[in-house]
Formats: sequence, C-alpha cells, structure tokens
Amino acid sequence: MSRLLLSAFLLAVCLLRNAPVSAQTPSPDNLIPRSLLFKEKTRHNVRLSSDGSTVFYQKKADGSDSTLYYLQEKMPLSEKKRRFEGKLISWNLLYEGMLTAVVQQDTSLVFYSTTLAANKMRKVNVFPFKSLTVLHTSRRFPNKIAANITAVDPTQSGIYQLDLLSGASKRLGMMEDMQQVFFDENFGMVACLRQDSHEVRTLQRKHEGLWKDVFRYTHLPDFFIGGLCKIVSVSNDGKTIYATDYTNKDKASLVAISTETGEITELASDPDADIYPGAFTLDVTGKPTSVVALYGNTRRHFIGDAVKADFEFLEKELGNLGFVGASQNDSTWLVRKMDGGPLQYFHFNRKDKKLLPLFNDYEHLNGYDMPTRTSHVVTTRDGLKLPIHVYVPFGMSNANGLPKVPLPTIIYIHGGPWVGVTHWNSWFHNRNFQLLANRGYVVINMEFRGTTGLGKALMNAGDKQFGEAMHYDIVDVAEWAKKQGIAHPKRLGIWGWSYGGYAANYALGKAPDLFAAGVSMYGLGDLPGFCKSPLLQGDSLWIERVGDANTPEGLALLEKHSPLTYVKNIKSPMLLTTGSKDLIVPQEQSDKFASELNAAKKSVVYFFYPEEGHDYAKPESWISFWAITEHFLHKNLGGRRELRKTDVESGKFEVMFGKEFIDKID
Repeated sequence: MSRLLLSAFLLAVCLLRNAPVSAQTPSPDNLIPRSLLFKEKTRHNVRLSSDGSTVFYQKKADGSDSTLYYLQEKMPLSEKKRRFEGKLISWNLLYEGMLTAVVQQDTSLVFYSTTLAANKMRKVNVFPFKSLTVLHTSRRFPNKIAANITAVDPTQSGIYQLDLLSGASKRLGMMEDMQQVFFDENFGMVACLRQDSHEVRTLQRKHEGLWKDVFRYTHLPDFFIGGLCKIVSVSNDGKTIYATDYTNKDKASLVAISTETGEITELASDPDADIYPGAFTLDVTGKPTSVVALYGNTRRHFIGDAVKADFEFLEKELGNLGFVGASQNDSTWLVRKMDGGPLQYFHFNRKDKKLLPLFNDYEHLNGYDMPTRTSHVVTTRDGLKLPIHVYVPFGMSNANGLPKVPLPTIIYIHGGPWVGVTHWNSWFHNRNFQLLANRGYVVINMEFRGTTGLGKALMNAGDKQFGEAMHYDIVDVAEWAKKQGIAHPKRLGIWGWSYGGYAANYALGKAPDLFAAGVSMYGLGDLPGFCKSPLLQGDSLWIERVGDANTPEGLALLEKHSPLTYVKNIKSPMLLTTGSKDLIVPQEQSDKFASELNAAKKSVVYFFYPEEGHDYAKPESWISFWAITEHFLHKNLGGRRELRKTDVESGKFEVMFGKEFIDKID
C-alpha cells in the first residue's frame, strides 16, 4: 500500500470512530497552523506590464509600503524592486512601458511618472490633492491619462486630462454621482453609470454633447455585490458601449449599445447565471472577446473565436482559472489558477502556448497538502438547481472529487442572504474551508434561493422564505450529501455568518435531528425584534424580501421564521460568537439567543469580541475563534484539531457561556 493510500486509510478510520479523535489522531505535524492561514498575503496587486515581459506586485507581509516588486520573463526567479521616497498609495501601468505612482511624503501626496528603464521618477505638476485615481489611458496618446482628482482646494476638484511629460492639464468635467465613466481614445467621455441618493442607477451614453439614459435600475439585492449591471468597456472609437444588463430578462447578459442611436444588441448570456461584469477579456479595439458567469466553476463565454483556443488550452492545463491582464498587443497574458487554495499565477505566451509558473499569493503555505475542490449541482425538492463547491481532505477524494468514504461534513451558509457568487474564490472565505478540510472535514459551500448572481427568478424565489424554502434548500443539500456518501449521517454540522448565522440558529431548531452541531457567527436569533429595530424602519427592500414587522400578518410570519421560536426543539450543541461593534446585527441578538439556549438547558458556548464588528477584521480574532471552534467541532463531529498553544489567548474576547469548556481546551 502506498504512503498516500495508507495515510488516507488511517485518516478515514480516525474520523469514522464513534468517539472523538484523541490518541488515534495522526501527529499534528501535518496540520496547517491557524496562524499561517490568517497571515498576510505574500503578494498582492499583481499586474502585467504593457509589453508583457514583467509582472509587478506589492508585499504587505514584510511591512514594506514604499516598494514595488517585479519579475521579468527572462529571469523569473530573480525578484527585483523599485523603492519610492514615501508611502506608495497607488500605482498604474500604462502604455509604452510607463508607470505612474501616487506617493505620500510627510503630509502631502505627490504624483510621479517614469518607465521601468528610467533611473528615477519624474514628478508630474499637479495642484495639492487628497486623492488621484487614474480613470483612462489611451493607446493613441500613451503619455496622457484621465484622472479623477479630489483637490485640497475643492474648487479645483474634477476629472482632468494630464500630460505626464509636459505636466499640462485640462479639466474634462466632474465626477459628481458617477460610479463609472468611460472614454474614447481621444479622452472624450462616452458612457457613465450614475447613482442618485435613492440608490437608483442609470447607465447613460453621451451623444452630441448630451447625456442620454439607456437603462435605469432601482435598488435590488444585487447592489450588495456591487451590482450585476455595469459598463464593461467602450470601443476605442467611442461608437460602442459594452455592458451587462438584465432589463426585461431573468439574467444579466452582455450587450453592445450604439452611442449614436442607442440600439442594443445582445452578445453573450448564460442559461443558469448572470454574466458577471468584473471578469472579461478585451481585444486591442476595446471590444470584449470573452465574459464569464459564476456557477460553481467559472463559465467563460466567447464573442467570436479570437481567444477561445487559448482558454481551452489553459483550462486543460490549469482547470478553473481567472484572467488577470494582457500585454498591449494581447500576445501575452497573466492568468491565475483558482482551486479554492492560494491563487497561483502564470505568465502565458499565446503564440507559443508557453505557460510559465510564477508564484502564489500565500507562499508560506507551500508544502502543505491542500484539499480538492469540485463543483456540483443539487436539485431541490421543488426543482431548483443550486451550485455548490465540495472541499474534500487531501488524499480522500475519488475520481469525481467526492470522498471515498463518508466523512464528517460541514455545510457553510454565506451572508446576506444576497451576497452571492462573489465569495466563491475569496480567500477571506476559502481560508476557513481550507482549515476545516485540513482537519478532516468535508466542507460544502452552497448557494440557495434568495441569493444574487443566479438570475432574478432564483433571487425572487427567496422572498419571505427565510424559514421556509430557503431553509429547505439547506436541508436538501444536507440530505444530498448523505445520499451521495459524502457526509457521515451522525457527523453533519452547519456553520455560517450573518444570514448564515441565522440559518444555523434556525436549522438546529427546525431540523433538530439533521445536524449534530451548529456554529453561528453574528447571526440573528430574534427575527421580529431585528425587523422592529430603527435600522430597518421604512426599509422597503427588507419588508418586501423578509417581512413587515408593522403588520399583524407580517409579524406572525417573522415569528414563525424566528430561531427563538424553536429553541425548545434544539438537541445539538451550539457555538455562538459576535462582535460588540457590529452595526448590522447588534450583539443583543446573540446575547438573547444564547441566554434562551442556556435557560432551556441546551448546550451552548458563547463568546464575543468587544472590539470587533460585523465580519472580524483582526487575524488574532479569527485565530482565537478557530482555536475554540476546532475543539468544539472535534468534540461533537470527531475531526482533528490543532493544539491550543497560545492561540485562544491571541484574541480579545469575553465569554458569556461555556467558560469551562474553553478553559479545558488542551
């Protein structure tokens, strides 16, 4: 028997025992330390130069905030750097190898330009400013940019065309309520997306000097992920706007809009998901050559065949991947592999089909075995199709990416509930799945009705269904996991934060025999009380989507869907945590639910972080949270855990219930 198979067999034996894993647990040497999973990125802001020869990036882990690092294709193992005299606030790579940078020097900001070959930066003469954001560059005029500048003197603020060589500037207009603004190659404004004070967004085209409306979008839940209807690009000649839009259709598609006539032509769509406006490729004229929909794995749709063969090659080599950037002539790409672990970057020569591995963004995790991640689709009891990701511990997956034997399994429920799809490849989320899978759990990251990114019909199917169809989606995925031989039926847990915390609170009372343990982070416990709060008074979106606490019928529905209503039914242990500075779900929600659990003699561990808000910000808080939660899950589901060390004490929290359990963690 090979070493890998032997390790997998021993792990399965340990995880399937009826008692928690203890002396039989393999040596913790192969556990990924919590501190590494929540350590700063090795590299960030990774970008490709205009000639395609150089990859630039920054580092936070070494404490440097004034240095730009780079690797060159001819010497990919030789890291070089460029240091700035001051804190590097922002930087941009322009055409013809030019580089711009905003640098903080003492109390002022300075704007510089240079080329990689130049020995020093050239200061660009700009009036004193508080911020400078590059909006547009032009192939035709590589020495010029359009920038939105917030000046120290408010009368000087605006959108400017800047000549990086002469220092000449010309004001083009004001940003005002524009979220996006796009230009032609001559720096003429062509298209914009505006948002007014009532959160109505309007996509406009500029024709004969006047802004004209193309689409208007009222506030919808997809705004929580930035909005699914946005401008993607404008052709260099300014004649065509490319945007994502879902007017009079279920799912957002890519459309082309004539700036002269306003005529709209659909170019690409997906049958199951919205075309996402944040991931696309463009040709040298500004026209999209591909766009993506997020449905578990990334689905790429092509406009013509210009890049199809390249992506087919890359997908064969890398699997699920993302496009980062292209050279000026589109002959060289920067891409990254997205498999649920650290993002792995590659330099790709399209002509020679040469794929050069560069680095990943969390190199301190190199050498640790990562789980497999595969995408699947679950059909609910009423026929809806839901995409999921399944993370399986290293060495335990079969040819289909599912575990060889049933394992302890945790269903993860994301927040919102409208913050969908964008978290699929977010390390903020995935680092937690990596930790759990490394400890021997299968993790199922699921979508559900009411979420965004999968069409308006599926989103609307969640209206007033917090404790009905949305809950049964979770139950259906859990039952699917058991039928597929993924989840050990006695070792199935649920975990989530925000809406996911509510879902965990509710599920343990509504389906008390399904889950053996629940973990709830800043989740709602008292749904009617929350809906009566000043925060939600007059909130039409919440009233329409969840329920109206100001009517007898609405209040009855909210009480029916409230976790507090079902506390008496709960059989399994719960772990709750929250932040005292949470401005979205007040701490009193967790306080009240935990107190009711304790009063009803239920098993509850509850601790809170006085200095944290909604979604913990400090690595130390996450490390201490997992130091406690790993042992809670180990006790109730049987997975492995890292020893306590000093991790529990690393976070500043207070315990309301379960102090004895926390004190005894070894």
